[in-house]
Amino acid sequence: MKGNDLMNRVCEILGITRPVIQAPMAWITSSDLVAAVSNAGGLGVLGTSADFTEIVKGVEETVEEMRKTIRRTKKLTDKPFGINVFPKAADPYGFS
Repeated sequence: MKGNDLMNRVCEILGITRPVIQAPMAWITSSDLVAAVSNAGGLGVLGTSADFTEIVKGVEETVEEMRKTIRRTKKLTDKPFGINVFPKAADPYGFS
């Protein structure tokens, strides 16, 4: 298959060239992994605790750590990437 043979409507909407969406695996994901997937043409997705080095306490601390991770990811890629967050009802991390 040629690169263009892999394109589909989802790829067009997301701005990616490969039909690959990397799972947002909380503590397992990192800005390095997400940027690598995005740079390869897929859609890298940051997990809620990506790049965190320790457990954070409270919403404000979590938001600040997520901002750091997003900024680092933006330095590593100019391609699209996603961010996984939990709605209040399904929140295992205490955002509610």
